[in-house]
Amino acid sequence: MVQSNELKLLRQTVLTPVSLPEPVQEQSIELDYVLPDYYPDFFRMLHCSAETDITHQQYRDGVLEYSMSVRLRVLYCAQDSNTVQAVTQQLDYTRQFPMPAAVAERSCAPCFRLTADTAYLNCRAVSSRRIDLRGAVRVTVQVCAEQSREVIAGAEGMHIQTKTEPVTFVSRMLRAEKRFTLSEQMQIPPAQPPLLAILRDEVRLRVNDTRIAAGKLICKGEAAVTLLYTASDGIETVQAVFPFSQIAETDGLRDDMPLNVTARLNSRLYTPQAEGDGDIRTVMCDLQITLCGEAAETASAELLTDAFSTVYPVTMQKEMLPLLTAPVPVSDSTRVRAVLSRPDTALMKVYAAWAEPVNVRTAPDTETGGTRISGELHACVLAADADGVPQMLEDSVPFTWSIAAAAGCLPEIAVPGCSYTLTGADSVTVQAELSLSGYMNGQSPREVVTELSADADADMPDGTEYALRLYFGQPDESLWEIAKRFRTVPDAVRAENDCPGDTLTAAQMLLIPNVK
Repeated sequence: MVQSNELKLLRQTVLTPVSLPEPVQEQSIELDYVLPDYYPDFFRMLHCSAETDITHQQYRDGVLEYSMSVRLRVLYCAQDSNTVQAVTQQLDYTRQFPMPAAVAERSCAPCFRLTADTAYLNCRAVSSRRIDLRGAVRVTVQVCAEQSREVIAGAEGMHIQTKTEPVTFVSRMLRAEKRFTLSEQMQIPPAQPPLLAILRDEVRLRVNDTRIAAGKLICKGEAAVTLLYTASDGIETVQAVFPFSQIAETDGLRDDMPLNVTARLNSRLYTPQAEGDGDIRTVMCDLQITLCGEAAETASAELLTDAFSTVYPVTMQKEMLPLLTAPVPVSDSTRVRAVLSRPDTALMKVYAAWAEPVNVRTAPDTETGGTRISGELHACVLAADADGVPQMLEDSVPFTWSIAAAAGCLPEIAVPGCSYTLTGADSVTVQAELSLSGYMNGQSPREVVTELSADADADMPDGTEYALRLYFGQPDESLWEIAKRFRTVPDAVRAENDCPGDTLTAAQMLLIPNVK
């Protein structure tokens, strides 16, 4: 075969994940609040909280803009009353996250996941009708993005010899979002007393079924809503599960694409509805939800892993790249224990216990090759003492959790279960289950050739010219490495010595042909 004096390279574009730190912003909170006339005076503060929703986010021109609502909720008791009162106020903010150049310039359709938790919150009663709240909310953004990289898939000309490896990788990520409002009525069972005031709410979103049909993303799931409320004779809990089904469209979707869909709660609104006798047994729940779908288009190719020329010196640049692969399932869980106490108080009853992870950070686990997750579990218990006086216990405990999955855009941590035990006259032990369940984009680290050149004007090293050479090969020695060492053609070595495989199975004498 006549060899060209020009080296021709075949290039292939692959996707690799963009690795970025998780930037954090703090939003200060200030509220001077005067009680409406229909609320009783403050006498004893129980609890104050800042419940945050990311209501809107938009990425444009290298800047991520988001809107956030913070619901400040204060639980208190009036004088000579054990009824828990609740007052809420909503504050709205708009902020921006400037993105690094790695996202703004090189990434392909980045996806952003914003989480918010309370950095600190202080509440004090200025008078019996007025309270002052000061605090801050911490917002963290996790960026899931990819960048295109060119690698060498093959080369010809200038007597080049190439070694390739078959690889399947993600060549394109398609993302679709569908925002909708789920409006449903929650009914309080006849066996429970009617509602006076909502003390706390919890919404858990779950995606049960996803598929692509006729280029459309079809998603089914459910929203589980739990309300903790004050009744005439104590504190009650009511739950309901609302199913949903949605269709999203985006160009390029195919039925055979690996798919990952997550649900994000943007906002929630609860409207109690009184019946003819004045009792509240119906709550209208309006949930704004965004479905975020990711579909991966995969490709297969032979990527160059090594090369040399039998005639010319070759310069080659290699790089270890984490090639993006199809989404892989992630499922792991752990339990975190917190002991909450109220000294000198005899606790007789627990109404509810809940917990949430805050200040969560992830980092590669160098020992296992997985991911180390750290943060704090903030646990709360609403209880009552021997006289029926409500007591709020809360505390934060640190936790560290190691999972097998490699660091990347992990699913959001959920708390599917939280149990409690009265472990003493003045203490409650809370056991919270933390779980990760969903999909994350896989990564396949591969050493590939990113640059290759041959110098037609340079002299070959000494020892490359010979008529016949004998070499005593060792077991498991690679024929490619032998041919590369003597600058000959691997197939010629294989044919000359009747070696069908890529490696030697036993020690043997080899004839090394001089082939140009």
